[in-house]
Amino acid sequence: MINLREISQKFNIEEEFGVYENAEMSRRFSFKVGGKTPLLIEPLTEDALLKALNILEAEKIPYFILGGGTNIVFSDNGFDGVVISAVKLNRIEQLAADGDDVILKCQCGVLMNTLVNYAVKNSLTGLEEFCGLPGTCGGAGYMNARCFNKEISDVVGTITYFDKNSSKNDASGGIFEKKTLSYDKSLWQYKISPFTGTDKVIVSVEFRVRKTSDSSIQQKASEFMKERVEKGHFKFPCAGSVFKNNHAFGKPTGKIVDELGLKGHSIGGAQIAPWHGNIIINRENATSKDIKELVEFVKEQVKEKTGFELEEEILFY
Repeated sequence: MINLREISQKFNIEEEFGVYENAEMSRRFSFKVGGKTPLLIEPLTEDALLKALNILEAEKIPYFILGGGTNIVFSDNGFDGVVISAVKLNRIEQLAADGDDVILKCQCGVLMNTLVNYAVKNSLTGLEEFCGLPGTCGGAGYMNARCFNKEISDVVGTITYFDKNSSKNDASGGIFEKKTLSYDKSLWQYKISPFTGTDKVIVSVEFRVRKTSDSSIQQKASEFMKERVEKGHFKFPCAGSVFKNNHAFGKPTGKIVDELGLKGHSIGGAQIAPWHGNIIINRENATSKDIKELVEFVKEQVKEKTGFELEEEILFY
């Protein structure tokens, strides 16, 4: 266990952080499962986030970066370390570009749906497909989120992030330093970004949009939201699609699961949605263990009966 009192005192200073001890985490995740963490902190500024990372790295204390908690199954046993929530880093800044091009610079904690609503309200097009996407800009960038055949990488400009110093003699004395990465198509893949699986921490994402006089963008965004509702994304606690699609399979994963007659199958309180084969829901007081076992069951059934090996989109912590 971490020394809660000693570490907590490092953040209860200068009003740079929200600090919560022995925090219940289930309400912070879309699946509504998970145990406690000894310490949850909410940096109020980007500098505070950098300070937190440097303190925790120097003290060799495990930490976990939390965005919107929408693609994660958090352990029933909780997390014996510090959870850093990006919820307070939620500023959107509009930057001019060439002609009708505009850059929207969003801190990592901005909710994607908030960003889409901001863009539509300001007659900026390019983000409508992400209307209703749960989670944050930082998380969407980390996962290269994909909605209605459009990927985050299709609209990304520059991403600012914190990375560990390559030099031990860094003049700042910190372990992390701020860097930027401009969009490079070769670094992005289907639901994989240059940050996926790394310890780099996204601070802000710049999105490329365009000014428009087309008054129908509100309707377009609403139609994408309506489709999410009709697919049942909001009926029960869930994380949307559980498995990635693979074009080599010849059909979407949800259809494969459906054809095997697995919709509605339950383990504990977790259930494959009766209306969609690629959604698992917290039907009745599910645990993260229930969800994990159901995911493994689906993978085993699909492998045995089709030969296909499914890959999870959701992450287990």
